[in-house]
Amino acid sequence: MATVSSVSDAPRIHPPTQRLMDGEAEAPREDVAPWAPLTDTLAREDAAPWVPSLEDVAPQAPPTAAAAGEAVAPRAPLVAMPGEAVSPRGPPGATSREAPSPSPRSGKPTPPLDLPLPVLVLTEQAQRAPEAERPLIAARLNLQLARMARTGGDRLVADTFLRLLESGRLTGLVDARGRTCRAAAVEALLSLGFPYALEVHPEDLAHLRANAQQRKKRRGRPGASVAVLVGGLSAQGAHEALFPFRDASLLTSQVGLSLLAMTALWLARPGTPVYRVGLLMLALVSLGGVALALVGAAHTGVWVGLGGLVAALLAALREG
Repeated sequence: MATVSSVSDAPRIHPPTQRLMDGEAEAPREDVAPWAPLTDTLAREDAAPWVPSLEDVAPQAPPTAAAAGEAVAPRAPLVAMPGEAVSPRGPPGATSREAPSPSPRSGKPTPPLDLPLPVLVLTEQAQRAPEAERPLIAARLNLQLARMARTGGDRLVADTFLRLLESGRLTGLVDARGRTCRAAAVEALLSLGFPYALEVHPEDLAHLRANAQQRKKRRGRPGASVAVLVGGLSAQGAHEALFPFRDASLLTSQVGLSLLAMTALWLARPGTPVYRVGLLMLALVSLGGVALALVGAAHTGVWVGLGGLVAALLAALREG
């Protein structure tokens, strides 16, 4: 009779490691991840719950294809979803270090100039300059207009002169000789000849004639002053011939200073410092000579003094 072993000697089957019976399917376990090994899961059943570490949480960069020694697989074309735009991509292997496209600059484009740059600069300076500096800038502008006329007549130059005259930028600009910039522009336009000279307006021609007559009068006034002073000197010479005087040194100084002042008035332009110094010298010398002669304190020329005073008055009217 065979010996029957006890139940305690039979191998014990644990629930987790129980083998499947024939015809039974393995039920999926909910407490074990599908990819975790069974032995590790059994070993952690009685342990504490798993806490992730910093190494598990920190993101890691995927290895590049160049480091792994593998070839880069071509990317699949992008498929745009409804309502989305597909951003263009470069060829395989192209880097993203391409220079960014320059952003458009804000602001308005510079408008084209209606006048040549030298003329525009001079007109702006003349409008903003003080009253004492305007004659010098006006003379430069007149010279620039004459140079443009000498280069030859064309449509562009003629339009420049017409635009200056019609815009009114030349109003009130007069050089030291009394020539206005408006008259200089009219003369430059007339010098271009046919057909540009026919485009001059009648009022501009009238201004040119009036300015020319005014300049002729201003050029004639110094001659009148000189004539008056020479007349006074002649009268004083006749007086000395009739009534001779022993000591005529002061009279000689008076005549010399009067002639020097008249030379300054003849050569200098009205409004310049030299012109004003000559005018003041002639007035003081003439007034002092008349006063000393009438009082009898010294022997001076009465006729020279009177002629000098009249000449100084004419020179002052010329400047005004």
